[in-house]
Amino acid sequence: MRQTILRHLFNQIPYMTMLFGLLTCGQAYSQKIAEPLQNLDEMVISASRFYQTPFETSASIDLINRSEIQDGQQQVNISESLSRVPGVHAINRQNYAQDTMISIRGFGANSAFGARGIKVYVDGIPATMPDGQSQLSHVDISSVDHMEVLRGPFSVLYGNSAGGVLNIYSEKGKPGFAVTPYASYGSFNTSKIGVKASGDQNSVNYLLDSNTFMTNGSRTHSEASRDNENAKLIIGGDGDTKITIIGNRVNLSASDPLGLTSAQLTSNPQGAGTNAESWNTRKTVTQLQGGMELLQKIDSSSSFKLMAYTGTRNQFQFQAPSTTTVPFVNGAISLDRSYSGLEGQYQFKTMVNQTPVKMTIGINYGNDNDHSMGYCNAFGSLVNCTGKNTSINTDANYRANNLDQYLQIGFDPSEKVNVTAGLRHTATQLSGSDNLNAFAYTTSNYNQVMPMASASYLVNPLNRIYTSVGLGYDTPTLNQIKYSCGNTLCSTTSSNPNMLNAATTIQYELGWKSILPEVGHFNTAIFVANSSNEIVALNNISGKTVYQNANNTSRTGFELFGHLDLPMHLYSNLSYTYTLAQVSQDYTTTSGNTINSGANIPGVPAHRLFGELAWQLPDHSINIGAELLAASNMYAADTNNTNSNASGYLVSNLRAFAKQIIDKWNVTEFIRINNIFDTYYVGSVIINQLSAQYFEPSPGRNWVIGLNATYPF
Repeated sequence: MRQTILRHLFNQIPYMTMLFGLLTCGQAYSQKIAEPLQNLDEMVISASRFYQTPFETSASIDLINRSEIQDGQQQVNISESLSRVPGVHAINRQNYAQDTMISIRGFGANSAFGARGIKVYVDGIPATMPDGQSQLSHVDISSVDHMEVLRGPFSVLYGNSAGGVLNIYSEKGKPGFAVTPYASYGSFNTSKIGVKASGDQNSVNYLLDSNTFMTNGSRTHSEASRDNENAKLIIGGDGDTKITIIGNRVNLSASDPLGLTSAQLTSNPQGAGTNAESWNTRKTVTQLQGGMELLQKIDSSSSFKLMAYTGTRNQFQFQAPSTTTVPFVNGAISLDRSYSGLEGQYQFKTMVNQTPVKMTIGINYGNDNDHSMGYCNAFGSLVNCTGKNTSINTDANYRANNLDQYLQIGFDPSEKVNVTAGLRHTATQLSGSDNLNAFAYTTSNYNQVMPMASASYLVNPLNRIYTSVGLGYDTPTLNQIKYSCGNTLCSTTSSNPNMLNAATTIQYELGWKSILPEVGHFNTAIFVANSSNEIVALNNISGKTVYQNANNTSRTGFELFGHLDLPMHLYSNLSYTYTLAQVSQDYTTTSGNTINSGANIPGVPAHRLFGELAWQLPDHSINIGAELLAASNMYAADTNNTNSNASGYLVSNLRAFAKQIIDKWNVTEFIRINNIFDTYYVGSVIINQLSAQYFEPSPGRNWVIGLNATYPF
């Protein structure tokens, strides 16, 4: 397998060299042609909590705009556009029974499922629960307007589990009323069809999007369907009072192909994992949520915001055993979740001794109530458990809630110097009870004060340097405290949240942002993050991972992003990340493995590269681009054993889209060919999988075509 991948990499070196040369040669030119100073004139809010351009922020933050998200993209997976952001490792698992894996600067990479270690918001509503676990299946990419990705010490001001922050914002309607039907079709019988209705009339702005996605999947037993609806209503956007109402729903049904062992990867890379078909492994999810935000302008220098939200999530999953034991106890699990929260925020600007000062004061409350049940499973069907007249084997309630307060101050001691300081206090409570009295469960409280400070210096109007430091905090998730060990005993029935401590991380960052007049811009940053008590796997019992606190870990790295405007209507983007994520002090698991200092944290490639070269007409009516995506090898197990090593890869994609006006219709067509050289590679890994089924292979060459048309009334 490795020889095959290396041979593909070697064959593609000439293409990579040519593309990289084209990406970098534009510094010799000064003609400003396409996408001038891309994103620099757009506004972000995630770092300072006041609107400012990315160049003005003393933090590593990237904005992905609507064109990068929707034009020439399949609009199915959030990883499609996140791959261009430095510091971010976002990959499509090719398995819709599992959420997209996202890590930022190595945080969240060792999550067994979903996303953790980072904070995610969708139109202001947290997609991250108070315990730090995030779910992303409800993100409706077809109606996303832009995304902000915040990295580094600033993210600690968002509370528990903030190794980075992803803020996602839906579109707003344009003046008048418009309807946009859209559709796409591609490899593996993959289709998506939907319609958007939007408008802005009489101080009322609205968006409604509904779509259906279906695929047979690139692997055996990976078919899936997903329905998304997303609605956004803004009342009074032009006045002092603005009310925003948000609602969205997702209905997902997906087969689970499971991961592959190294041997299976060699013999049948697009096949299903052990017992996936015979046990019909699968998952269904229904999530419904809504929220309302009130933004009130008090005067020209102050305002306050109130946000309230609530939601439910119901999922049912059939798993496969590593043996042929029938029935498989807890081989089917259900989760019924209800969650809600409130946030209040007050902002004002003032002058103190002729120094401009901006201040944000806020309070946040969230709660999550989970009802979890385990069933006995025989080949994908529920059966009575041994010695019982019911299929129910476990029945428990879990609860997480938080109450946070935060303060952030920014001031300018001089025209060139900006200083920001912040403080957040987070109080998180995790608790649970077993309705079958199989174990006693206690309540655990976690409290932490998280400070942050940064300073930037405007060297000249085109160059800014900045530095920052902050203390981050990660509590265990509800999933991690379900299975804990006491002393030398390790059992799936001995659960005690007091056995796990929260992890703390001190982060440092040094960055430089530069504008190249009439050419482009680039950003670069060096980061260091040292963690104590990081939560890692201790053992795996009957498919249930038991966790412990490790000693010390570290994440050190370098990021670079550059945009260049080239002659002949060409432009390019280049993003590179180096991340050294390692254990920095030995620890031991109950299976007898010693994880030595210097071992790599699973799921983190040391090198990651995204490159793009595109030709675009000045009116943006035609865009043709080539993309390059590369990553070095990464491990899937804490032990870094050879059988868990996923080799590096380099793949290339082509895309093209065109826009026309036909009568009153605004029409866009696109075509995309991914992995044009049909490279065989592993795009994702399953961390610490018990049966060594670590690998989730990516598809070979595949394509998609699409069409959307907007009719304004």
